[in-house]
Amino acid sequence: MAGIFHGLGSETHLFFRGETVLRRGFDPYIVQALMSELEHHGPQLRAGCAPRRLERDASTGKISLTVLRDGKEETIGGFDAVLSAIGRKPVTDELQLDKAGVKVNGQGLVEVDAFENTSAPGVFALGDCTTTGFELTPVAIAAGRRLADRLFGGEPRARLEYASIATVVFSHPPIGTIGLTEPAARAEFGDAEITVKQASFASMAYALNPASGKVKTSLKLVLRGPEERIVGLHCIGPSSDEMMQGFAVAIRMGATRRDFEASEI
Repeated sequence: MAGIFHGLGSETHLFFRGETVLRRGFDPYIVQALMSELEHHGPQLRAGCAPRRLERDASTGKISLTVLRDGKEETIGGFDAVLSAIGRKPVTDELQLDKAGVKVNGQGLVEVDAFENTSAPGVFALGDCTTTGFELTPVAIAAGRRLADRLFGGEPRARLEYASIATVVFSHPPIGTIGLTEPAARAEFGDAEITVKQASFASMAYALNPASGKVKTSLKLVLRGPEERIVGLHCIGPSSDEMMQGFAVAIRMGATRRDFEASEI
């Protein structure tokens, strides 16, 4: 949203608690690339800011935001509007799931296994309120279809393969990612099994732009074993969100780096 407002010409400030945006779940290479593009082409970045209070000036109607930064309060004023992106929390406590034997974790998420089974026999859960970790509408729809196939369609092993779900972030520029990040891959398979290939470049769409006006594309492959099977692909740049679905099919089918390099267009 900050990118949209900035692109429309509004003076926009993006406040975030950590040193970077997207601190969790994304490959460090992509986060670094996004921060670089935001610094060059995006809104004003204000890192390490924990919000404390909002106050509206009675005479001007402008809003001031007070944040805690480096242990001290700091007030920034003059805003016409403030958008607070606080995330979501599942409202499962009112369901009294414990009485049905359904376990939830400390965040209120329903605990499920790979087949959407809860801790109570015959009770299933899917979607954003579960521990699957993908709060995406198409994912919940797909999981529901697989569950119906298993329960009523005669496919006892039908389930959604969460490990191969492609995810996009409509940042500026957009992000597309599938599979494991480099840290996650090293943790799962060991350092000796993992190699990475990465590149950053400006596409031909910006060939006539000055250097300061070129939006970079950054691409990273996380490869496993001597065959260099792709276990993670992460890209950021113009149209990365649209390209990801094609990559997802290839990676789900077990593509290797050699397969990618042998595909000439």
